Amino acid sequence: MHEQIDRFNRHILLRMIGPEGQKRIEASRVFVAGLGALGSLISILLARAGVGFLRIADQDNPELHNLHRQVLYDEADLNRGLSKAQVAEERLRAANSSVEIHAVTAAVGADNVEELTEGVDVVVDALDNIRTRYFINDVVLKRGIPYVFGGAVEAAGNVMTIIPGETPCLRCLWPDSSAVSGHPTAATHGVLSSAAATVAAIEATETLKLLAGRTEDRLRGLLVMDLWHGSFHVAHVERDPQCICNGIRP
Repeated sequence: MHEQIDRFNRHILLRMIGPEGQKRIEASRVFVAGLGALGSLISILLARAGVGFLRIADQDNPELHNLHRQVLYDEADLNRGLSKAQVAEERLRAANSSVEIHAVTAAVGADNVEELTEGVDVVVDALDNIRTRYFINDVVLKRGIPYVFGGAVEAAGNVMTIIPGETPCLRCLWPDSSAVSGHPTAATHGVLSSAAATVAAIEATETLKLLAGRTEDRLRGLLVMDLWHGSFHVAHVERDPQCICNGIRP
């Protein structure tokens, strides 16, 4: 107990977390979907913050073009034959051995999203596939699990915190998935490493707010940022009365 208090002392001193908030964080369970630029930093921040259980999932192996922004991997990992999930598990355990890690080497999709979101307190989006995000959105709404959405491309990023029954959801933001399926991605347009890191840090912060019981402090709307030009704006998003989050089937 003394070691845990010492480890998380700087969190416990925070007025917005304190001893009770830290206890809640340590008792929490989180699923991080994707272990690329966003997911690798989100997962290491949450592990170091003391989250008690982390489920992490990604189908890929580390590649050279990942290294400029995906902070869990280094050059030695390129030829080890391990998946990102396996490497991430090693690094997260090394960062905080008290965290229980459930690493899954698989793509997140319709066939496994129910299983991957089972028994967690928050789902954190670190994906680059809008179709998969809709699968997650619909499952968390059904289960009442808070969902922290985020994305980064070029020097821009978005973050939105979704609370089932309270806030707009991803379908309120983008009712038609086909309308955003052709949007730029990191693979087509690149991504600034610091933009991805900023989005990931904000997603981790939103997650810690939820876990610490500070939902009143969550983002209210869609955070839109442009790191290159130094602009940040929270756009208001209305709940769509015809959306799944209001009981309408997708």
